[in-house]
Amino acid sequence: MKNSVVSLQGVHKYYGELEPRLHVLKGIDLNVAEGEFVSIAGTSGSGKSTLLNLLGCLDDTSKGTYLLNGKDVSTLSDDQLSQIRNEDIGFIFQSFNLIPQLTVFENVQVPLLYGARSISDCGDLCMQVIDSVGLIPRLEHRPSQLSGGECQRVAIARALINDPALLLADEPTGNLDTSTGDEVLALIEDLHRQGRSVVMITHDPDVASRAERRLLLTDGVIVDAEAA
Repeated sequence: MKNSVVSLQGVHKYYGELEPRLHVLKGIDLNVAEGEFVSIAGTSGSGKSTLLNLLGCLDDTSKGTYLLNGKDVSTLSDDQLSQIRNEDIGFIFQSFNLIPQLTVFENVQVPLLYGARSISDCGDLCMQVIDSVGLIPRLEHRPSQLSGGECQRVAIARALINDPALLLADEPTGNLDTSTGDEVLALIEDLHRQGRSVVMITHDPDVASRAERRLLLTDGVIVDAEAA
């Protein structure tokens, strides 16, 4: 049996201090095994953004536990959580979140600025990761000189640079046309086939269907999409 990369057990999330508080996530149980590709779909207001923030260690649970690679994230300090976000989670955002003044190569290097490894020792690694997403010809280009699909490939390369335990993709095709979105999804599928653990958040059922396992988030509750 494969180890769990993500394990949520009885997770609730409330907002507000006065009763009745806003109850956004309602007893979430979720396990994602090593090398698994899981999509979590849901409409606006279903709790997707809140769940994404919890999975990305950007927010904490109100109740329940979240184990990431076996670590209970609720016990970690702010500095430790920052390290987790930089080294254990690779983020792929809808809006790419690239730094416009930096080249492709420099954008991919950014996570290394916050880690223990020296950037000067990681040039070959950066080149390998950039090559893996097919962007060697764009090495010295800045985001404004790239297409949307190329920007998302840079974001994927940046997410991979620290060899994270989990790739967390937030609406990865949301800013792309259908054809370019298909190319990006194919790249994510390829990373999954190479053994990467991927959780993809999306509102689009067609995008969600590309995952190995599909879940549906409805009113703060997760259900199996195949059974829904």
